[in-house]
Amino acid sequence: MPHAPSPVTPPGATIAEYSTDEVFSFGSQAKPAMDARINALRAAGITTLGGRVVEKDRGYSFVIEYLPTVKGNTAMPPAVLVENYKNGASYWVEREAQAAMKSCADNFRAAKLTVLDSYVYDVGSDNAFAVDFLVRNMLRPTQEYAVKFERYTGGRFTFESQAEKAIPSYLAMFRQAGVPAIRGKAVQRPDGDHSVQVEFAVKTNRYGRRPQYSVNRYNSREIFTFEKDALAASSAALPVFSRAGVSPLSSVARPEGRDYSYGVDFLVGNIYQAGGVVPSAAVQTYQSPETFTFESEARKALTDKVAVFNTAGLPVVGSAVSGQIRDYTYTIDYVAKAGQNGPAPHPY
Repeated sequence: MPHAPSPVTPPGATIAEYSTDEVFSFGSQAKPAMDARINALRAAGITTLGGRVVEKDRGYSFVIEYLPTVKGNTAMPPAVLVENYKNGASYWVEREAQAAMKSCADNFRAAKLTVLDSYVYDVGSDNAFAVDFLVRNMLRPTQEYAVKFERYTGGRFTFESQAEKAIPSYLAMFRQAGVPAIRGKAVQRPDGDHSVQVEFAVKTNRYGRRPQYSVNRYNSREIFTFEKDALAASSAALPVFSRAGVSPLSSVARPEGRDYSYGVDFLVGNIYQAGGVVPSAAVQTYQSPETFTFESEARKALTDKVAVFNTAGLPVVGSAVSGQIRDYTYTIDYVAKAGQNGPAPHPY
């Protein structure tokens, strides 16, 4: 008697199982929770195939079957990434870190990005800050995409009840950003405090992460004797970047030998092409081919050239005069957008 062929799963029809750490005392409690979760998964763009109540840890839980890979024209969750930003600066006074954190988070929001959380943390005896934000994942087009479950943990609360009370606001934050949140719960941190953990689903593929935006840093050429002067100049540089059409995030003072200078972090769009990634904007450098006998002559020529650059749509964000008597020159740092040509190099 001929044997029946062994059953196989056809290509593109892989079935996966979604499980949860939730445990219920009775199966009658797990069933409505499962039905609500199926509805949440469907609302997130996931194709579900039903579920079942299972025994777990002397109680009951549930498992839901879903399609982990689907064709490109099928409804799916959004393609997003949770990114973490730190400027690397340390602040001796906590309130200074708090002020820098708030300003930075506001700058992310001004750039139309969703801020999930911003917080100050200890770095030895100093303080630093971080910002968690959402950004689109610019997936390379493929015929098939995958569903991936992610978890984000944010916030810091002394009591579990405080974290539980904050869950709806975190879920709403994701949903307002167009990211369907599946579930939120309170979790304990390693330090004994509590946070909110949000489970959400995203679309991805085998080519991995391609964030829509990245953070670049501009390091100024200016030198200051005192750190406070470098900090003041760094704060003044932020609106200069805004006027140049790029989104500044934060600024930091940095040691330069025995002196100080500063840096500015700014947001750039990533333009993905066959040959790699092109930033939507970049700081480029123009080195004057001229030399001057006196520093005052170089500074006047610099002032005139800065005006020319700004008029030509090449906004200047920094400059410097360098050299010694009979051999002074100047350098200009300006913002160029993708596809925008800077000044032609000197022919000799």
